[in-house]
Amino acid sequence: MKRRRASIDLVDVIVHLAIFLIIIAFLVPSFSRARNNARRASCQLNQKQIILALWQYAEDNNGISPGRDWVTLVSPYVKEGEIFRCRSKGSAQGKSDYFFNARFLKREFEAIKKPETLVLLGDGNDDSPLMQPPALWLKDEYSSAWRHLGGANYGFADGHIKWFKANRINRDFRMVMP
Repeated sequence: MKRRRASIDLVDVIVHLAIFLIIIAFLVPSFSRARNNARRASCQLNQKQIILALWQYAEDNNGISPGRDWVTLVSPYVKEGEIFRCRSKGSAQGKSDYFFNARFLKREFEAIKKPETLVLLGDGNDDSPLMQPPALWLKDEYSSAWRHLGGANYGFADGHIKWFKANRINRDFRMVMP
Protein backbone atom coordinates (compact mmCIF):
# COMPACT_ATOMS: atom_id res chain seq x y z
CA MET A 1 0.00 0.00 0.00
CA LYS A 2 1.33 3.34 -1.05
CA ARG A 3 1.42 6.13 1.52
CA ARG A 4 0.29 9.62 0.66
CA ARG A 5 2.65 12.48 1.41
CA ALA A 6 1.53 14.92 4.06
CA SER A 7 3.43 17.84 2.60
CA ILE A 8 1.88 20.65 0.59
CA ASP A 9 2.72 20.77 -3.08
CA LEU A 10 3.67 23.99 -4.84
CA VAL A 11 0.59 23.62 -7.04
CA ASP A 12 -1.66 23.56 -3.97
CA VAL A 13 -0.05 26.76 -2.67
CA ILE A 14 -0.50 28.51 -6.02
CA VAL A 15 -4.15 27.43 -6.29
CA HIS A 16 -4.95 28.61 -2.75
CA LEU A 17 -3.13 31.90 -3.35
CA ALA A 18 -5.04 32.46 -6.60
CA ILE A 19 -8.38 31.82 -4.86
CA PHE A 20 -7.41 34.19 -2.07
CA LEU A 21 -6.43 36.93 -4.54
CA ILE A 22 -9.70 36.55 -6.47
CA ILE A 23 -11.69 36.92 -3.25
CA ILE A 24 -9.68 40.03 -2.31
CA ALA A 25 -10.24 41.49 -5.79
CA PHE A 26 -14.00 41.20 -5.25
CA LEU A 27 -13.96 42.61 -1.72
CA VAL A 28 -11.72 45.69 -2.13
CA PRO A 29 -14.17 47.67 -4.32
CA SER A 30 -17.01 46.94 -1.92
CA PHE A 31 -14.94 48.29 1.00
CA SER A 32 -14.20 51.43 -0.98
CA ARG A 33 -17.88 51.89 -1.83
CA ALA A 34 -18.82 51.36 1.83
CA ARG A 35 -16.35 54.07 2.86
CA ASN A 36 -17.82 56.45 0.26
CA ASN A 37 -21.35 55.65 1.44
CA ALA A 38 -20.30 56.47 5.00
CA ARG A 39 -18.90 59.83 3.84
CA ARG A 40 -22.12 60.55 1.97
CA ALA A 41 -24.17 59.72 5.08
CA SER A 42 -21.94 61.96 7.20
CA CYS A 43 -22.45 64.80 4.74
CA GLN A 44 -26.23 64.25 4.83
CA LEU A 45 -26.18 64.48 8.63
CA ASN A 46 -24.19 67.72 8.40
CA GLN A 47 -26.72 69.21 6.00
CA LYS A 48 -29.61 68.11 8.23
CA GLN A 49 -28.03 69.92 11.19
CA ILE A 50 -27.45 73.01 9.04
CA ILE A 51 -31.11 73.01 7.91
CA LEU A 52 -32.22 72.79 11.55
CA ALA A 53 -29.85 75.66 12.41
CA LEU A 54 -31.33 77.70 9.54
CA TRP A 55 -34.82 77.13 10.93
CA GLN A 56 -33.68 78.12 14.42
CA TYR A 57 -32.06 81.26 13.03
CA ALA A 58 -35.27 82.12 11.17
CA GLU A 59 -37.34 81.49 14.31
CA ASP A 60 -35.22 84.02 16.22
CA ASN A 61 -35.39 86.54 13.34
CA ASN A 62 -39.13 86.77 12.64
CA GLY A 63 -39.13 83.93 10.10
CA ILE A 64 -36.47 85.54 7.90
CA SER A 65 -33.61 83.44 6.49
CA PRO A 66 -29.99 84.58 6.93
CA GLY A 67 -28.20 86.96 4.58
CA ARG A 68 -25.13 86.64 2.41
CA ASP A 69 -22.81 85.65 5.27
CA TRP A 70 -25.11 82.77 6.16
CA VAL A 71 -22.42 80.53 7.68
CA THR A 72 -21.40 83.14 10.25
CA LEU A 73 -25.04 83.93 11.08
CA VAL A 74 -26.01 80.26 11.51
CA SER A 75 -22.83 79.18 13.37
CA PRO A 76 -24.14 80.03 16.86
CA TYR A 77 -26.97 77.53 16.28
CA VAL A 78 -24.70 74.55 15.65
CA LYS A 79 -22.74 72.55 18.18
CA GLU A 80 -19.48 72.39 16.26
CA GLY A 81 -18.11 74.15 13.20
CA GLU A 82 -17.02 70.92 11.52
CA ILE A 83 -20.54 70.36 10.19
CA PHE A 84 -19.77 72.95 7.52
CA ARG A 85 -17.11 70.60 6.10
CA CYS A 86 -17.68 67.59 3.86
CA ARG A 87 -15.34 64.65 4.44
CA SER A 88 -15.33 63.76 0.75
CA LYS A 89 -13.87 67.11 -0.21
CA GLY A 90 -10.09 67.20 -0.06
CA SER A 91 -9.06 70.73 0.84
CA ALA A 92 -11.08 73.30 2.76
CA GLN A 93 -11.74 76.67 1.21
CA GLY A 94 -14.15 79.32 2.35
CA LYS A 95 -16.20 78.90 5.51
CA SER A 96 -18.20 75.94 4.24
CA ASP A 97 -18.22 73.16 1.65
CA TYR A 98 -21.91 73.76 0.97
CA PHE A 99 -23.76 76.37 -1.08
CA PHE A 100 -26.91 78.24 -0.02
CA ASN A 101 -29.74 79.04 -2.43
CA ALA A 102 -29.28 82.79 -2.96
CA ARG A 103 -32.92 83.23 -3.98
CA PHE A 104 -33.80 82.83 -0.31
CA LEU A 105 -31.35 85.18 1.34
CA LYS A 106 -33.28 87.41 3.77
CA ARG A 107 -36.63 85.83 2.80
CA GLU A 108 -39.48 84.39 4.83
CA PHE A 109 -39.41 80.62 5.16
CA GLU A 110 -43.19 80.56 5.44
CA ALA A 111 -43.52 82.07 1.95
CA ILE A 112 -41.79 79.12 0.27
CA LYS A 113 -44.15 77.29 -2.07
CA LYS A 114 -43.65 73.53 -2.34
CA PRO A 115 -40.77 73.34 0.17
CA GLU A 116 -40.43 69.60 -0.49
CA THR A 117 -39.03 70.37 -3.98
CA LEU A 118 -36.93 73.47 -3.22
CA VAL A 119 -33.20 72.99 -2.64
CA LEU A 120 -31.98 75.32 0.12
CA LEU A 121 -28.41 74.06 0.34
CA GLY A 122 -26.19 71.38 -1.08
CA ASP A 123 -22.69 70.23 -1.86
CA GLY A 124 -20.80 73.23 -3.22
CA ASN A 125 -17.34 74.62 -3.67
CA ASP A 126 -17.45 77.13 -0.84
CA ASP A 127 -19.94 79.04 1.29
CA SER A 128 -21.07 81.27 -1.56
CA PRO A 129 -24.76 81.77 -2.24
CA LEU A 130 -25.78 80.60 -5.72
CA MET A 131 -28.67 81.86 -7.85
CA GLN A 132 -28.65 78.72 -10.00
CA PRO A 133 -26.60 75.55 -10.37
CA PRO A 134 -23.48 76.29 -12.44
CA ALA A 135 -23.68 74.68 -15.90
CA LEU A 136 -20.18 73.29 -15.43
CA TRP A 137 -21.41 71.06 -12.59
CA LEU A 138 -23.41 68.92 -15.01
CA LYS A 139 -20.39 68.10 -17.17
CA ASP A 140 -17.37 68.20 -14.85
CA GLU A 141 -17.11 64.97 -12.89
CA TYR A 142 -14.68 66.66 -10.49
CA SER A 143 -17.25 69.30 -9.53
CA SER A 144 -19.26 69.38 -6.34
CA ALA A 145 -22.27 67.87 -8.08
CA TRP A 146 -20.36 64.59 -8.44
CA ARG A 147 -18.78 64.54 -4.98
CA HIS A 148 -20.58 61.48 -3.60
CA LEU A 149 -20.59 58.44 -5.88
CA GLY A 150 -21.53 60.37 -9.01
CA GLY A 151 -24.07 62.64 -7.32
CA ALA A 152 -24.44 65.14 -4.50
CA ASN A 153 -26.47 65.72 -1.34
CA TYR A 154 -29.09 68.45 -1.29
CA GLY A 155 -31.02 69.87 1.66
CA PHE A 156 -34.62 70.89 0.98
CA ALA A 157 -36.70 73.65 2.54
CA ASP A 158 -38.96 71.12 4.27
CA GLY A 159 -35.93 69.65 6.09
CA HIS A 160 -35.25 66.43 4.22
CA ILE A 161 -31.88 65.66 2.65
CA LYS A 162 -31.56 63.67 -0.54
CA TRP A 163 -28.77 62.40 -2.76
CA PHE A 164 -29.17 62.52 -6.52
CA LYS A 165 -27.46 63.55 -9.73
CA ALA A 166 -27.23 67.24 -10.60
CA ASN A 167 -29.34 66.87 -13.74
CA ARG A 168 -32.40 66.44 -11.50
CA ILE A 169 -32.26 70.10 -10.44
CA ASN A 170 -33.58 72.86 -12.66
CA ARG A 171 -32.29 76.44 -12.89
CA ASP A 172 -34.60 77.56 -10.04
CA PHE A 173 -33.11 74.98 -7.64
CA ARG A 174 -36.25 72.89 -7.81
CA MET A 175 -35.95 69.12 -7.90
CA VAL A 176 -37.24 67.65 -11.14
CA MET A 177 -39.16 64.44 -10.58
CA PRO A 178 -37.93 61.41 -12.59
